[in-house]
Amino acid sequence: MKKLIYSLAVLFALMLAACDPVEEFTENTAGNFTGDQIDATLVQENGDNLVQVTVHTPGTAQISNGKQTIKANYADLILREMGLNTVYITMLNAKGEIVEKQYPVTVTQMTYELPVLETVVWQGEQSCNGWDGASLRFSDSEGKLPTLSDETYDWMVGKKMCLDIKEVNGDGTTIRVTNGWWSTTYVEDTEVHAGDKFTFEFTQQMCDDCKKGAGGRDLLFVSNNGLTITKFYYEL
Repeated sequence: MKKLIYSLAVLFALMLAACDPVEEFTENTAGNFTGDQIDATLVQENGDNLVQVTVHTPGTAQISNGKQTIKANYADLILREMGLNTVYITMLNAKGEIVEKQYPVTVTQMTYELPVLETVVWQGEQSCNGWDGASLRFSDSEGKLPTLSDETYDWMVGKKMCLDIKEVNGDGTTIRVTNGWWSTTYVEDTEVHAGDKFTFEFTQQMCDDCKKGAGGRDLLFVSNNGLTITKFYYEL
C-alpha cells in the first residue's frame, strides 16, 4: 500500500511535467561548465525503476528519462524499461550553451507503476450519425473537428494513435478511418463499444493524403450506426 500511494504521488507530479522536452532554461551565470562537469547524484534501490536524481551544479536543470522531462534540480524519475536505461541531465551554462550529461542506469525490477504519458491532439465531445461524412472530420470548413496542421500530420507518422469512444448507437457499431474525400480506407470497419480505446497506426500514406499540401483531404472517422468520441491522442 505504501508503494502504491507513493507511486500515485509520483504519477501526479509527472503528469504536471511536460511530455515533450522543456525548452526554457533559467539563466545561469555560475560558470562555463561542460556537460561532463555537471555534478549530480543518482540513488536507486534494489534495481527498482525509480531513481532519485539530485543536481548539485548551480542553475535549473532538466532531468529526463528520454520520454518525459522534469524541470527541477531534484526529481523522483521513473524509468520505463527493464535493463539499461539512460538518465539525461541538461543545463544552460554562462555562455548560453545547452550542455548535457548522460547517466546509465540498469533496472532489474519494475516495482513502480509507469505513469501514463499522452500527447492530446484533440479533446472534447463530438458525435456522428450513421455514415456521417462531416461530424468527425478534422476540417474547419467541412467538418466539426478542428483542422490539423501539416506539422501535426507529420508528427503523427509511425505513431499508434488512440481515439476514446464514449458511446455507440447500438450493437454492432463500427468505425472506419478514411479521409474527407472517402478516396482511401486506411482502417477497415472495426467493431467498437462504449468505453473502448480504438487504436491505429498513422502511416506516411495517411499523412500525405490528409495534409493541406495534398489538397486538404483531411482525416475522417465514419461509423455505420454512429458514435461519440471524446479524445484523439498519442499514448506512450
